[in-house]
Amino acid sequence: MQRSEPARIQRGFTLLELLLAIAIFALLAAGTSQLLAALVRADAARQAQAEELRALGRVMSVMQRDALQGYWPSNSKKGASHSVLLTPQRVGWLLGAERDRQSLPRSDLRVVEYWLEDGVLWRQRRTLEHGQVRPQRLLEGIEDLRWRLYGAESGWVSRWIAAQPPQALEITLSTQRFQGIRRVLPLAGASL
Repeated sequence: MQRSEPARIQRGFTLLELLLAIAIFALLAAGTSQLLAALVRADAARQAQAEELRALGRVMSVMQRDALQGYWPSNSKKGASHSVLLTPQRVGWLLGAERDRQSLPRSDLRVVEYWLEDGVLWRQRRTLEHGQVRPQRLLEGIEDLRWRLYGAESGWVSRWIAAQPPQALEITLSTQRFQGIRRVLPLAGASL
């Protein structure tokens, strides 16, 4: 009599099962890598937007500090502009006293000007004695910039010729990412 061979016991996976498991794992890995790549792109875009907002906030802080330090001398002449320059291209005014560390007598007045040139907002601050200094690049990528001054008698104007000092500066700017950002800055001594 022949002995029957014991039934073979399966020990492991067939080739088909292994290929199926590898294919499923590959699909999961591909989906996960695409999800990770999308998250990295979204984070990079968020960081770029946050950096642009921080740069915009820094510019507004500088302008607000300058606006609050404005000096508006009283002019007795009719039609005097109170040391304000306001054109569609440029805005500027006198800054009040800063504490000078030198004991020599000198004027504490400074002139600050802002202007837009080739999509870049520039700032220049100079003393009355020394004239021109190197301008400071504040913000790039500006597509549109408008400013107006507010006076109690004249309201909002794009050219300043009023007899009284201005009370507020309105800045409206647009970048590629942010459109129509408007900020109203009170000027020194203003009662809005």
